[in-house]
Amino acid sequence: MPMESSELSTFCGAALYSGLLSKQQLDDILHTAGEAVPGPMLLPEQLEDKQIAQTAVDLGYLNVWQAEQLKAGRTKFTLGPYQVIDSIGRGGMGHVFKAEHSMLGRIEACKVLPKSKTTPDSIATFHREIRAQAQLDHPNLVRLSYAGQDGATYFFVTEYVPGADLRQLVRQRGMLSAPAAATIISQAAQGLAYAHANHLVHRDIKPGNLLVTPDGRTKLTDLGLAGFLHEDDLAQDDPSAGKIVGTADYLAPETIVAPSDIRAVSDIYSLGCTLYYAVTGKVPFPGGSTADKLRRHQEEAPLNPQRFNPDLDDAFLEVLSKMMGKDPAKRLQTAQEVIQQLAPWTLDAVPSAAVSEDRVANTNGPPFPAPRSLDDIMLADTPSHFLDSSELSASSTVSPSTDHSQPTVRISWANQETSSLDEGKVVEIRFRLPLTVAGVGAILVPLLLLAALVITGIVLATVIGY
Repeated sequence: MPMESSELSTFCGAALYSGLLSKQQLDDILHTAGEAVPGPMLLPEQLEDKQIAQTAVDLGYLNVWQAEQLKAGRTKFTLGPYQVIDSIGRGGMGHVFKAEHSMLGRIEACKVLPKSKTTPDSIATFHREIRAQAQLDHPNLVRLSYAGQDGATYFFVTEYVPGADLRQLVRQRGMLSAPAAATIISQAAQGLAYAHANHLVHRDIKPGNLLVTPDGRTKLTDLGLAGFLHEDDLAQDDPSAGKIVGTADYLAPETIVAPSDIRAVSDIYSLGCTLYYAVTGKVPFPGGSTADKLRRHQEEAPLNPQRFNPDLDDAFLEVLSKMMGKDPAKRLQTAQEVIQQLAPWTLDAVPSAAVSEDRVANTNGPPFPAPRSLDDIMLADTPSHFLDSSELSASSTVSPSTDHSQPTVRISWANQETSSLDEGKVVEIRFRLPLTVAGVGAILVPLLLLAALVITGIVLATVIGY
């Protein structure tokens, strides 16, 4: 029996008001849910919203995210000409939704600036990302297709990339082989080379920004922190000018010391850190605060990747070492060089065994709250970001290290005998440096003590007659 409008539950009322379900579809759902329980068929008013929602999902009328939104009474599922279908993910600057153009029927991705982020600086950053992405057209970069406003809400639309990002792949499948990782990084480097040729520096290269499609193709995304190599390239309106920007686990040393000095070679370091993560399942410097991570990028060497992945050969580690050099002048200088150096391990496409079939947003990531709805984003304040220790965004509040007592050297992997490393645990890592007075003392003192023990042993043996 159909439910009267005055008797509609929260779920049913929101479903009809939002337009996600027609009255006929809702009646079908209520009938099916009523028959599904043992005993006499339940009337619509006797059904709980969770039963109705689950039935709607089981019948294919809604997906889980839509059902959860309706249960909470949320009704906003449009952005301009787009019908929002699902929540893909979120970051420090915006929320990303899967959406369908109402007339074209094309599935795309919509990035939305939350109301809590709608400040003059954030709007300027959002506009910069749109203009930066609009200048680029390359198969290894996510393409922009539309930008607009829905009321006071700013959003832009890009191609929808099925699959998973590199961070999800590693969390789901474990560390990658050298060929799989090299193929992903090399394809990302192709997109990066194109961006650099157009005077654009990404400044936030990390596993979460490398999307891998089911057919093994990589696309670089998220230009929200991009900077320009020349002042006439929109640098004048950069709200992040002079600030440390990026993600702490992947920041190049020079961007920490001199954030205003935008260089393409800094992206190479971040890409190297991303390759390190791909083949080890670890960020280069796990654990600790953001300030700790920034200091360690400048002063310390990561553990040898072979500790975690013994299948890596020395030649591969040599390329990785060149990408992660502390001194930008001694690092691989261009993305094209990265492609050439990784060529011995690069395949035509990422092996299918390493690629997830479906994009799953944050399934194995940190414990995010329930996906935000458009109602929340457009009408209520939201936290600034939902990132765990491995995805902390660096900001201008972090003071760059000014301790230059450690020389800038080409990376030398830390000794494999260093204490065991668990993800999220800080460990001590040492450089191989020339001996100082303290270093000589640290060697001589134990030797002198050992000599004293030997002499004492000889004396005692003589006294007791041995």
